[in-house]
Amino acid sequence: MARESIEIVRAAIEAWNRADFDAWIGAWDEHAEFHPLRAESKGHAYHGHDGLRRFAAEMAEEWEEVCFEVDEIRGAGEQVVALGRVRVRARAGGVECDVPLALVGVVRDEKV
Repeated sequence: MARESIEIVRAAIEAWNRADFDAWIGAWDEHAEFHPLRAESKGHAYHGHDGLRRFAAEMAEEWEEVCFEVDEIRGAGEQVVALGRVRVRARAGGVECDVPLALVGVVRDEKV
């Protein structure tokens, strides 16, 4: 199961990076919870496909580009950890950031 879970997560990240948000959202369970650091710092998370659409829209408002570069993905059963970087470029002023990133998720029934 670990190998399949890794491939599901890899495919979701690749969908995000090519701006195929329908495929990215389709990789998630319809009842998924997404807790990016940014949302956690504001005291909320994104719930379900509608929440994921809202997250993508919010990111698009602020960032011209958001790209996840994965160096390594590790899996243990349903749990998956992706290690890499996120590169972003702001819409206002074109400021670029490149920071280390770890994504932790659970894959069940072939969905994140």
